[in-house]
Amino acid sequence: MSTLIIFTILFYFLVKFFLDIIQIDYIKKVEIKSEELNMLGLNKEFIQKSNSYNIDKLFLSLINLFMQITILLFLLFGGGIDYISKIISSSSINFINSDLQIILLFFIIINLVNIPLSIYKTFVVEEKYGFNKMKLGLFFKDRLISLIITLIPIIILFQSFLYLYNNYDNFWWVLTWLLFMIFNIFVILIYPSLISPLFNKFEKITDENILNVIKDLSNKTQFNVTDVFVMDGSKRSSHSNAYFTGLGNVKRIVFFDTLLKMLSTNEIKSVLAHEIGHYKKKHIAKSILMSSIISLLTFFLLYILMKTPLFFVSAGVSIISPASMIISFILLFPLVDFFLTPIYSYISRKNEFEADNYAKQHTNKNDLISSLLKLYKENLSILKPNPIYSKFYYTHPTVFERITNLKL
Repeated sequence: MSTLIIFTILFYFLVKFFLDIIQIDYIKKVEIKSEELNMLGLNKEFIQKSNSYNIDKLFLSLINLFMQITILLFLLFGGGIDYISKIISSSSINFINSDLQIILLFFIIINLVNIPLSIYKTFVVEEKYGFNKMKLGLFFKDRLISLIITLIPIIILFQSFLYLYNNYDNFWWVLTWLLFMIFNIFVILIYPSLISPLFNKFEKITDENILNVIKDLSNKTQFNVTDVFVMDGSKRSSHSNAYFTGLGNVKRIVFFDTLLKMLSTNEIKSVLAHEIGHYKKKHIAKSILMSSIISLLTFFLLYILMKTPLFFVSAGVSIISPASMIISFILLFPLVDFFLTPIYSYISRKNEFEADNYAKQHTNKNDLISSLLKLYKENLSILKPNPIYSKFYYTHPTVFERITNLKL
């Protein structure tokens, strides 16, 4: 069993390493023809800057991969999980369950370990290309808030899991899954109004020209788009985006302020139509359904493995407890789930095409094309990624693919 686990870790590492390397090599060698640049309104200076930015990010990805594997091997086969268990067993904190203490300490350690690379990415790489607008104080404030709102649900869910695990021998995994899904839907519902405002300010759009096109689009699509907000994304980054969030009566469409500044009114209308397309095509509902099925299978796999403690012993853990088994599973499951990434990416790209087509039906396709070009340009997106890499990772079609589809 140990051999199989080590082989899986090694195979995961090699595949991820291979994908990053072929993408770096492809970016350096691929040629963008002059007529293609002219069609997109770009120049060779943009290509050089975009290539440099994305190669820098890929090198960071490689560093992160080496860190991930090192931490994984240390925690499992290096006795790290056992060491955390020993620290907790020797502590004098009695008012918190020891298994919960182990879980909380694990997440705090992982959060702290990731800080240096995150600082480098934000204040070196993003700064180098003019994207970073964040101050160090805001960075640490964000990290602290993120950690708190991560630990609170962990406490609730893990305590509930322990109760179900100890009292419902053969059905705890189904009950835990149900609790997990209810909690997820609850988070989706409260995210727009309670969680997002912890990080950003949201204001309803007040520009009369934009409000008029929103009203026109609302009539055309029979979709209530009164809740369209602008978010102060510029206080952290000059990257631009728009997204759909929430469910039912608490759904929102959000534009980054950086995006509104670069787009014309008609381009904003086309982007809004794209986001409405995601809702009309039931992409969010389908995503929730898919994640619920995957999470059910995940909890079933956890149930099977927790009935076989030898598996965790084979993974290098000698102090077996609910917490140590959960941590081992958290570390190992992404290695298996990673190989489903191409499926997730394919579905996401398909959804983007459908949303583009919906926007094309209700707005001028040339406005959507011009807005996409501005987005790709401002975000220094790669125009021609390695086909294997993009099929594996890309959640959005390339700019050429989207423009070709829109012109059909």
